[in-house]
Amino acid sequence: MVFNIEASQAMLCVLFIILSYIIGSIPFGILIGKGICHIDIREHGSKNIGSTNAIRVLGKKVGFLVFFCDVFKGMVVIILLKILASANVWTTPIEYFFYGAAAIIGHCFSIFLGFKGGKAVATSLGVVLILTPIPAVACLIVFLITLYTTGYVSLGSTFATITVIASTWILYFFGVEATSFWDYFISSPTLLVCILYSILSTLIILKHTKNYARLIKGTESNFKKKKKEAKLLAEQQAQQQAQ
Repeated sequence: MVFNIEASQAMLCVLFIILSYIIGSIPFGILIGKGICHIDIREHGSKNIGSTNAIRVLGKKVGFLVFFCDVFKGMVVIILLKILASANVWTTPIEYFFYGAAAIIGHCFSIFLGFKGGKAVATSLGVVLILTPIPAVACLIVFLITLYTTGYVSLGSTFATITVIASTWILYFFGVEATSFWDYFISSPTLLVCILYSILSTLIILKHTKNYARLIKGTESNFKKKKKEAKLLAEQQAQQQAQ
């Protein structure tokens, strides 16, 4: 009987991991780009399916819609499992992180795109946000400050990723035991979660090696420069029309 219970739990874990991978594989950047703007973002900009290229190619409104969808991909199965646990229906015997990791892998190696995909920064943010809110908020703040001051999304993503590692380990040593709802925000993650976050963060940084090469060469896309160039172009066009 014990074996059957353990086997059934293992089977449910596998099914939810597969579900999370499939959801993570959904290329919202392509679907929303084609559905709303009739544009395949794989043919424009950096040709990446992620939210950064979506914002660049499809515009802020549609791009942020892609961003929120990609974030939610990392959260949805974990939210479902937490609801099941709170209702005493089923409690997973493994760390919630593994379900989020399946969504991240799905985004990077989508079954719908021949196992190709994006860098999974937004999807990773969704996983971190639902599991450890403080590191998620901290990395968002660092990302926005870096993007505002430098204009480089790749640098913002890198510093945000490092912030997640640092803040998670700080919580591990100085966080509290979760006994109430509010404790959840400053609760200590497990050692396994800290290690898995560190591995995930390393993989995200490695996915940006091409960006670092472009930064060194000075060819990396820069939002601040593009904004200035667009403003200058608009002024030149206005002067030409005035003449």
